[in-house]
Amino acid sequence: LHIAGVETSVAMGRREIGGGVSAAVVVITAAVASTEKFLGEPFDVAFLDVDLTDGNTFGIARSLRERRVPYVFVSGSAVDQLPAELRSSPFIPKPYRREQIERALLALCGRNPAAIPG
Repeated sequence: LHIAGVETSVAMGRREIGGGVSAAVVVITAAVASTEKFLGEPFDVAFLDVDLTDGNTFGIARSLRERRVPYVFVSGSAVDQLPAELRSSPFIPKPYRREQIERALLALCGRNPAAIPG
């Protein structure tokens, strides 16, 4: 499983997620410009912070949606700050617990029918 993390925190490498899922985090970036360069690379899911150092990730979310790549917003922003067409996107508020990220990842991968935690 390849995960794209678009957030201001940095953590890379192989992770045991739980539920039999092992994940390779392929990129984590704090800038929209560097993330847009990465969008052509293959990955299975993405975790997006809303606000990055040089803008927001709304365009990235739209691109992922068009490509049918599952994603979840993980942000300190409020859901009502998202554009109307993105408000139905999965959303985990910060601060978050590791278990919320794990459950979201399992749900995005179809390994768990439960709703993504918020």
